[in-house]
Amino acid sequence: MLVPVFAAAVLAFCWPVLACAQVEHSTHSSEHAHGHGSDQMSHGDDATTHHRFEDASEWARRFEDPARDAWQLPDRVVSALVDRDDLVIADIGSATGYFPVRFARAVPNGVVIGADVEVGMVLYLNDRAREEGLTNLVSVPADFGDPHLPQPADLVFLCDTYHHIDGRVEYFRKLRSQLRPSARISVVDFRPESPNGPPHKLAPEKVIEELTAAGYALETTHDFLPDQYFLVFRDR
Repeated sequence: MLVPVFAAAVLAFCWPVLACAQVEHSTHSSEHAHGHGSDQMSHGDDATTHHRFEDASEWARRFEDPARDAWQLPDRVVSALVDRDDLVIADIGSATGYFPVRFARAVPNGVVIGADVEVGMVLYLNDRAREEGLTNLVSVPADFGDPHLPQPADLVFLCDTYHHIDGRVEYFRKLRSQLRPSARISVVDFRPESPNGPPHKLAPEKVIEELTAAGYALETTHDFLPDQYFLVFRDR
């Protein structure tokens, strides 16, 4: 289990990575958390205008709004992915912990790693894990090209984050070195036809094309989310 001492060591090790990166955005946005508003992005698949999320406490009130549960259905999402209580799960774009906290409670004998490029989000989630007694949850600083997971993961989860990543095929090829054998990648993002979410959306077919090129195979498609697709891939 990931104990607080180890969590502190992880942060000390990873901090220079964040310091060397230009910290411009968190991979989550308030528009995504609530499914409304405009996303400051260019129209190209791999070019984004990055957000800044400096006041984590303010963003937490938006990300963690209980009204989100009605359409995000987080308990069903977690249940669909957690098949053992000892999984190592990484949430890329973990923000204030909407999903990581739930994953941590679902895998009491496992480890949950949040990864975010925004220092305020990293610190906020570590404080939250400590306050809620979740000793198996730690957040680490990522950079734009690498989540810098401190240990190999069984499951990597991205909610409303995938379309923010530049050079996605290469990113996910490199990620394979940070996975356990037969690991899964799960992507939840807004359907192009949904009236909610950012104006620029990626079709699920694009996600499948890119992750297939990166070396993953589509394993499962879940259809129960009202506004989003929910894809699960397996490392080949």
